[in-house]
Amino acid sequence: MESVIGIITALVTLITSVATLIKTVSQARINARNAAKESILQLINEDYIADLRGELPTNYQNVLHEYDLYHAHGGNSYITLKVEQYKKWFLEINNKERS
Repeated sequence: MESVIGIITALVTLITSVATLIKTVSQARINARNAAKESILQLINEDYIADLRGELPTNYQNVLHEYDLYHAHGGNSYITLKVEQYKKWFLEINNKERS
């Protein structure tokens, strides 16, 4: 009887440990995605403000890098839309400067 209780205790401990590990990995992924999302939005806003000041936007490569991280951690279409709009805007600004 004691060995059965020992086995059950070990299984409960193992299951709890695995569940904790899964939760930790899941939370780390969510945190990384949220950090990338916030960085993307901040970088885009910085470039929009720079343009309003008559300065050139400089965060294009950083936005694309954070966007890759965002998608690697399960990002969704909301930020995809924002990044696509930003890329279009950036290319328009860049083409105006070259003209």
